[in-house]
Amino acid sequence: LMRDDQRFAAGDQWPDLIRKGREMSGRPIQTINRLPAFIDQIVGDARQNKPSIRVRPVDDEADPETAEVLAGLIRNIEQSSNADIAYDTAISQSVSGGFGYIRVNIEFTHDDTFDKDITIDRILNQFSVYPDHNSTSADGSDWNYCFITDRIPETEFDKKYPKADKTGWDDESSEGNLESLNEEGVWIAEYWKREEVERKICKLSDGTIVYEDIYNEYYEAYEAQGLQKTGQRIVKSHKVTQYILSGTEVLETNDWAGKYIPIIPAYGEEIAIEGKRYFRSAVHNSIDAQKTYNFWRTASTESVSDSSKTPYIGEEGSFKDEQKWANSNRVKYAY
Repeated sequence: LMRDDQRFAAGDQWPDLIRKGREMSGRPIQTINRLPAFIDQIVGDARQNKPSIRVRPVDDEADPETAEVLAGLIRNIEQSSNADIAYDTAISQSVSGGFGYIRVNIEFTHDDTFDKDITIDRILNQFSVYPDHNSTSADGSDWNYCFITDRIPETEFDKKYPKADKTGWDDESSEGNLESLNEEGVWIAEYWKREEVERKICKLSDGTIVYEDIYNEYYEAYEAQGLQKTGQRIVKSHKVTQYILSGTEVLETNDWAGKYIPIIPAYGEEIAIEGKRYFRSAVHNSIDAQKTYNFWRTASTESVSDSSKTPYIGEEGSFKDEQKWANSNRVKYAY
C-alpha cells in the first residue's frame, strides 16, 4: 500500500491497462497532480515547527543545571549530525507513504582520533527496515528485534570481510540455491536483538544510583570523592546486540550501549483493526478523488480536441477532398 501511495503521489496515477489503451489509440492522458501541494503543506509545517529533544528536571532531586547541560549536548548532537535532514525525511515518508525511520549511530569523530560521536541519521529506504511485528508502542521502544537490509559493492565487501562467504539470500531461501552476487553487489543485513537481563544497581552515600559494573570500573574515582556503596539490588534491564549477517554466517557482533534498539519509527495515521495495526499516508484516501479529477479533465480535453474546427459544411458532393473531413478535428480548414 505504501509503494502504491508513493507512486501515486509522485504522478503515476493511471492504471497501466487504461494508459496503454489510450496511448495506442492516440487519446489524451492528463495527470493534473494536486497531491504534492497538500504533502508540502504538512511537511512545511513540520519544518517550521521542528521536533527537538528536551531535557527537563521533574522532581525535587533533579538539577536544572545538569538538565541544561544534557540539553546542550543533545542540541550539539543534532546540529553536528544534521538531524534536521533525518527528521524531515522521516516526516515526508510518513506523509506520502505511512511510515519512515530515523536511526542513531556511533561513529568516530575524525579519521585521526579514537573519540566517538553520537549521530542521528536518516534511513533513505524505509522498505529496508523490518521491525518487530509484535510492537504496540508509538516510538518503537518495545521492539525486541529489527532487521535492516543493505546491498554493498563487492569490492567493499571484500575489503571489510576478506574471508567471508559472499552468499546472499533470495525469497526461495534453500541452501545451495541462494542468490549470491548480482550486478549491484552483495546483500547483507543488520540484525538487532534486545533481550532481558538482570543487572545489579548500587546506591551511593550521596544518594546516586549507578550500575554495579560502572561502580566497579570507576571505584577509585568514587573513593576519591568519599562516596561509599550503601545498598544494592538486582533489577530487570535489557541488553541490545547488533549482528551483521550475510546469507550464511555472522560477519560481526557488536554490543550496543543503550537498552533500546536505535531505530525510531515515524508513523502516519495509525488504525487498529482486529488487533492489526495499519499506517495510512495523508494521500491514501485522496486517491479515488484524484483519479476522478484526472478523468474529467482528460474527458474535457478530449471533447475539445475531437470537436470539428471547420465552420462551414456543404452538401455531399460539393467538395472533392473528403480527407479534409477526416482531419477536421486536427486541422482548421476554411470549409
